[in-house]
Amino acid sequence: MKNYKLYDMDSVELTECIGNLKLELKKSNTEYKEISEKIEDMKEKYPTIRNFLEDEKASKLSDEEGKAFLELINLYRKLISVEQYEVFLLGGHECFGYLKKIKAV
Repeated sequence: MKNYKLYDMDSVELTECIGNLKLELKKSNTEYKEISEKIEDMKEKYPTIRNFLEDEKASKLSDEEGKAFLELINLYRKLISVEQYEVFLLGGHECFGYLKKIKAV
């Protein structure tokens, strides 16, 4: 991963940094990549769900689509969990770097 200096960033730069982290995860983290692919496959298989999520078009779901939607929510939760873990690690790394910068460690 790149060497970020989170403590010197404004909120826009931080948002961009986290976006870049997600792109890096897609390339380097097998679990993240697999979950992302499953999500895309499900949205392709169930266009009603895709339209609901991406275009905010409300419509009724069949029983099968309802079950798929619940599975999709769980996949998104797993994806977010991986992202949060990586952001946590990045924050810890940056915290240590900042403490070194101010000569606290």
